[in-house]
Amino acid sequence: MKYSVAKLAEKYDLSVSGNLELEIEGVCGISDNRLNHLSFVSHKNKIEQAIESEIQVFLAPNDFKIDGKTTLCHEFPEFIFCKISSLFLRSQIDLKKRAHQNTVISESSIIDSTVEIGANVVIGDEVKIDSNTKIFPNCVIMDRCDIGKNCVIYPNCTLREDTVLGNNVILQPGVSVGGDGYGFFKHKGKYVKIPQLGNVVISDNVEIGANSAIDRGRFSKTFIGAGTKIDNLVMVGHNVFIGENCLIVSQVGISGSTKLGDRVTLAGQVGTAGHVEIGDDVTVLGKGGVTKSLPEAGFYAGMPARPAKIWRRAIASLYSQLKPSK
Repeated sequence: MKYSVAKLAEKYDLSVSGNLELEIEGVCGISDNRLNHLSFVSHKNKIEQAIESEIQVFLAPNDFKIDGKTTLCHEFPEFIFCKISSLFLRSQIDLKKRAHQNTVISESSIIDSTVEIGANVVIGDEVKIDSNTKIFPNCVIMDRCDIGKNCVIYPNCTLREDTVLGNNVILQPGVSVGGDGYGFFKHKGKYVKIPQLGNVVISDNVEIGANSAIDRGRFSKTFIGAGTKIDNLVMVGHNVFIGENCLIVSQVGISGSTKLGDRVTLAGQVGTAGHVEIGDDVTVLGKGGVTKSLPEAGFYAGMPARPAKIWRRAIASLYSQLKPSK
């Protein structure tokens, strides 16, 4: 696939300085330094690196000038760069050629005619799948699941019974949705399993990273709000409520019945105790431990999590008291 600079400018309403006839055959970062590719510059401290590179075409903010390079300009260059990058996506697997190959699909399920289903997929009773959804090979969708429009479920995902997916949900490979929550009580010296009778509800435009697990609620639902993005290897416990447009980064563990507001960011390896509440616009920095509720917006860090400024001062004070090593 190749696109001329002129074609990209027309398609995305970009202003251009330089050679309109250049052809782009891919996208790259500045450090990749690849000929016939498009890169982007979003900060002025990268302009010199761009000038010295062999890359011929850059996407940049409207007020940037990159000497000697053809420049496509837009108010939101990184957003447009994502749009252009999607033009160069390579093929994955042709589901239409493999449709219904070794699949097991219950006759009581209602599946839109536009849904694409790969090999070795199992779909249980009374499942509903709406239009233009893609289900890649080796997925299992158990009874009474309800899946919206334009969803993408990559290989080896499991949706336990009664799971609900909104529209435009993406599940990366190996995601488990609706597994039993970690519920046991001790009776006569042995642990007895507590039945997990709830489900998982995932709203529109949510993406869940590879090998993450979302547990079902004990009696009601585990809920993930619209626009939230969950990274790889994340654990979400039973009855957790996650608000809209949250960012949950790799290896985060959210204990049962925790509630997150909107636009919460939990950085890598953050952990929470159960039954805590985290307010809107809270960011917890990497490896932070949330042991008590954090209702106020702001940045938090440390174990137990404290306002980041206080945590930094505490760490600086601690290290200042240490004797220099010999």
